[in-house]
Amino acid sequence: MKRKITLIQILFLCVFIGCGIYLVKFKYDKANTEKEMEQLQSMVKEPEKENEQLDNVEFAIDDEADATEAPVNEYESNGMLARYYDLYQQNNDMVGWIKIDGTIIDYPVVYNENNNVYYLHRNFYKENSSSGVPFLDFQCNLQDWSDNLIIYAHNMRNGTMFHELLEYSKLGFWENHKTVKFDTMYVRCEYEVFAAFRTAVGSEDEFMYYEFINADSKEDFDEYVRNCKENSLYDTGITPEYGETLLTLSTCSYNTNNERFVVVARQTKKY
Repeated sequence: MKRKITLIQILFLCVFIGCGIYLVKFKYDKANTEKEMEQLQSMVKEPEKENEQLDNVEFAIDDEADATEAPVNEYESNGMLARYYDLYQQNNDMVGWIKIDGTIIDYPVVYNENNNVYYLHRNFYKENSSSGVPFLDFQCNLQDWSDNLIIYAHNMRNGTMFHELLEYSKLGFWENHKTVKFDTMYVRCEYEVFAAFRTAVGSEDEFMYYEFINADSKEDFDEYVRNCKENSLYDTGITPEYGETLLTLSTCSYNTNNERFVVVARQTKKY
């Protein structure tokens, strides 16, 4: 006697196939993103500084040995950091590189002045991508240095992009990862994290952090800093002062609808 396939069995089979497809896509997207970023990271040079001298050092030189290569300059003739120049030639929308030591966050940062979400679903090469690539808010200015530089990126469930940013919800993680490095194409910079918070876009008590780019006054700057600290999940004991450049990193948190997880830091080094 033949068994009839029930509706429940059909639904179960559809769910099973759907989960399998999702899992395969999940792993494919992660592998593809990691491969792409590893390729981009490999293009970053680590040149020697022009002013580094090897004084008071004696070398025994073999006449038959090949001459050593001349040190690579840190800057291009146009003033751009040589370490990122090859990448810039691949995409002129590149404005810098963000890195947090001890995390997967080690990515180029791009910028489109006409469309703030252009890179939301495009990769570094402007191809369609669910992961996108970290991008600077189109309101920000790196020439005149906006008071607050905002960088957005996806919180990919596969662990890439700004997924690890949510680790800043833990005090212990902040204690071991206080420094964020964000180089522009011309200047190397370090920032110190002073606040980490969640806010839901469109909620009654939403903190519209994304509207603060430049301070109209010291009072305006201090108010933004105060709001960041009041919303922060813990007290870092750090209070930025008027005149310091801020860096805001933003991603989705998925705790509630339209919730964002935000990390804010102050610039401590510019070299």
